[in-house]
Amino acid sequence: MALPRSVRLRDGRAATIRPARPEDAEAWIRNTNAIGAEGIYLMLDRLNRTLEQVRVQFRDANPSSELWLVAEIDGTVVAGANWARGSSAKNAHTASLGVAVRSEYRHLGLGRALMEEGIAWARSVGISKLKLGVFSTNAAAIALYRKLGFEEEGRLRSEVIIAGAPVDEILMSLFLEGRPSAR
Repeated sequence: MALPRSVRLRDGRAATIRPARPEDAEAWIRNTNAIGAEGIYLMLDRLNRTLEQVRVQFRDANPSSELWLVAEIDGTVVAGANWARGSSAKNAHTASLGVAVRSEYRHLGLGRALMEEGIAWARSVGISKLKLGVFSTNAAAIALYRKLGFEEEGRLRSEVIIAGAPVDEILMSLFLEGRPSAR
């Protein structure tokens, strides 16, 4: 994984994918809260962390167990993603992930670029399974995850209420080393 990495977006602009730094904390919070306020993509509506907590999180990130990335266009952080390895010996071979892109920067290839970097990181630290949850109404994200090889593992029926209607949460995973056999 060679970061930072410049990627050409579908609209011709360049974006930089790089590890999050403490000075990105304010933009991370602002972006997460803006996407959360849309009410249709994230489980949370607002990030319940202080500026200092996010700065420390980025500063103290253990590169073998977590990855925090941002996407920057013209000096502005417009997207972020994080991967976190399972915290016990039983699930340390897995990592959960989340990706969030500001509305005005979607459908340009940022989500894919962030995902590709996270997949490369997971391989480099010996993670063999990536997992995520996505609302069944988020067709664009589901299509991207499928293109990257993620498969549906399960579905939590009516897990959330969005705009007054029940929505399923789809659980998806990608095996990086082949599916381990049960012992």
